[in-house]
Amino acid sequence: MLTSGIKRELTWIIGTLWLFLAFAWLTGWWYFASAGFVVFYIGRHLWSIRKFELWIQGHDIDAHPPTSGLWSELSYQVSKKQRALEKHADLNFYKSEQFKAASMLLPSAVVSIDQNNYIEWLNEPAMRMLGILRQDVGRRIEAVIRNPDFLDYLKGQDFQRSQTLTLDQSRIFECKIIEYFENHKLLIATDITELYQLAQIRRDFVANASHELRTPLTVLHGYLELMQEMPHDDHWNMPLEHMHNQTLRMRAIIEDLLTLSSIEADSITAEQELVDVPEILKHLKIEAGQLKSDRHSLYFDIDNAIRIKGFTEPLKSVFMNLISNAIRYSPDGGKIRARWYADAQGVHFSVSDEGLGIAPEHIPRLTERFYRVDKDRSRTTGGTGLGLAIVKHVLEKHESHLEVSSVIGKGSVFGCSFPIHRIVIEDEE
Repeated sequence: MLTSGIKRELTWIIGTLWLFLAFAWLTGWWYFASAGFVVFYIGRHLWSIRKFELWIQGHDIDAHPPTSGLWSELSYQVSKKQRALEKHADLNFYKSEQFKAASMLLPSAVVSIDQNNYIEWLNEPAMRMLGILRQDVGRRIEAVIRNPDFLDYLKGQDFQRSQTLTLDQSRIFECKIIEYFENHKLLIATDITELYQLAQIRRDFVANASHELRTPLTVLHGYLELMQEMPHDDHWNMPLEHMHNQTLRMRAIIEDLLTLSSIEADSITAEQELVDVPEILKHLKIEAGQLKSDRHSLYFDIDNAIRIKGFTEPLKSVFMNLISNAIRYSPDGGKIRARWYADAQGVHFSVSDEGLGIAPEHIPRLTERFYRVDKDRSRTTGGTGLGLAIVKHVLEKHESHLEVSSVIGKGSVFGCSFPIHRIVIEDEE
């Protein structure tokens, strides 16, 4: 089926050809008429091409598209497509301006960075909060934000986590880099100074209150022990024992609160050391054996050649918390397995049990302070409700996090993984 452009061209050719044939019939100059038609046809196309070119380029404001034959249809289709593209471009420009206007109203600083870390655009909060100027567009972000922690974060390419930065010695920002559209990056910085200060006030209150409670609790505990040793009526035995046990529980809670406050206050600032995890687990195996009282079966699978860089006492607290929790919440006769091993992804520690299991809705909240899945059972087993909160913060300082999987009625697996660069392999003698 012929297109409209071809139909127009054929109409023009036939009409022109009839004129030349009429001229040849009247004059008898058939050769000149044929040659004239070919020259005229070619010249018309060359003239139409030139006119079409001038119209497309737009150099001459008086240039108009060809208005006859095939070139007329081509001009119409090009003009139609051009109008559609202009409409689409206007729509995209409107959406782009709308997005930029919306980004200017965001309370967070937003900076767009290309694949080579050159600044593409930014919003008003970025200039106010991060000190980036309009004229910095086109410069590398490293030349504008020279905070060492930020540079390490940018260089590390681990954008799953956020980075906390302190700028101008007073304001604290949480920075997050999001990759989008062909390796471009979006830097989003939120001012968390007030939240940080509130959290610091809370930590200071807990630490100070715990310190203040320790002394009177020690006095109370001492007097209770003295009263238990003194002659008294038998009906006082049970109340004194209950009070004594509760003071022990309060002491455990206070010690855990102080430990947690110490970790949250970034007091783990000493130089990292080589942590002999296999040796720690051997000692914990002995302690766990005393804790289980022959009610459970304990199995330890330890790779004795693997050690990691970190902090010994905090990590010991992590391992002990996970093992003691497995023992505390496993029914009699349950099997508990602790593993310390390495693979291509890093080094791993896990503790599995055959307990009651944990419902999925509880798992995200396990590391909250004093959160209990079964409050009655937790009180019976003597947990403080702070163990997993301590585990969470210690692991964060070792570039790790708590991993939990559980099936109701079958048991749970608690574990953590440490990055490869922390592993130290020592040959066993």
